[in-house]
Amino acid sequence: MNQTSLYYFVVTAQELNMTKAAARLFISQQSLSEHIRKLERQYDAVFFDRKGRLTLTYQGERMLAYATRVLEAEQNLTAELRDAAGRSKERMSIGLTSTRGTVFLPEIFTEFHRTCPHVIVAVESGNYEYIERQYQLEKLQLYTGMTVNVRTSAPAEILYQDKLYFIVSRELLRRRLGQEAGAFVQAHADGASIADACRFPIALPPNSSTLRITFDRVFSRTNLVPELVLETTDHDLLFDLCKNGVCGCYVSRELLYRKIKHKSQPEDVLIFPATDLKDLASFCIIYPGPSASESVREFVRCFRSVTDSALRNIEADLAALTRKELDAR
Repeated sequence: MNQTSLYYFVVTAQELNMTKAAARLFISQQSLSEHIRKLERQYDAVFFDRKGRLTLTYQGERMLAYATRVLEAEQNLTAELRDAAGRSKERMSIGLTSTRGTVFLPEIFTEFHRTCPHVIVAVESGNYEYIERQYQLEKLQLYTGMTVNVRTSAPAEILYQDKLYFIVSRELLRRRLGQEAGAFVQAHADGASIADACRFPIALPPNSSTLRITFDRVFSRTNLVPELVLETTDHDLLFDLCKNGVCGCYVSRELLYRKIKHKSQPEDVLIFPATDLKDLASFCIIYPGPSASESVREFVRCFRSVTDSALRNIEADLAALTRKELDAR
């Protein structure tokens, strides 16, 4: 049975006007008439009384009832098969406890989808207590985060150690150091210490942050008292304040790179690697190890591959940027 001709018949029966039906179907009236006559020849029937205003014959009424059921059944079958195909796809749930991991996710998902197009990935975000609880309840197949936030007995594969950069605007540099500003940039092209950063007003993570504990340890060990103006983990706010010359701040390598990659890095801001923050956490991925499914192992492989490549690019680009800033001095 020709489903197209059947559908054309139903539309014509609804409109009872060949011109309107043809316009609704975006075909010519001649083509529509041929489809109707083909059906009539197939069933040796006459569906329309064409004398005067178009009306359905008794055979046409029976055909309309039948055709409507057939087309509805076809739609239901298509929907059920589509749903069945969706349900046959594997679902994998992953958890994120750190904003650092999101920097790489677009590339990771792209690579993973090429090798595992049948897998639907569901991403769950939250603090580490919630994410670890979900993992323990086996609602997540893996999760990522900083080692300071990992309290699970499951294997934790270290992907890389955290690294921070100190950023400060040229305007604030000149305002605070005057004629010494150029010498400061020259002397710290390879990195700046916390003592160097404390020559400027500074923004830090809040006291609730595990990273703040690292800073406070250094302050205590070196007897430094920073000129603190803001406590926040909002990197966009930090960049805006640095751009406006309010303060300097520390940002992670990944989030700094995302700013540069998306060309949203504030202009006239200098970047210095942090040299004396040795106790930083590492970024890791937690999964069941050898007992993990093939899809989970492939996702871990993609995560490892993408982060390795991205970090090499980050280091190269930031080094080039630092040299560019030094040359611009």
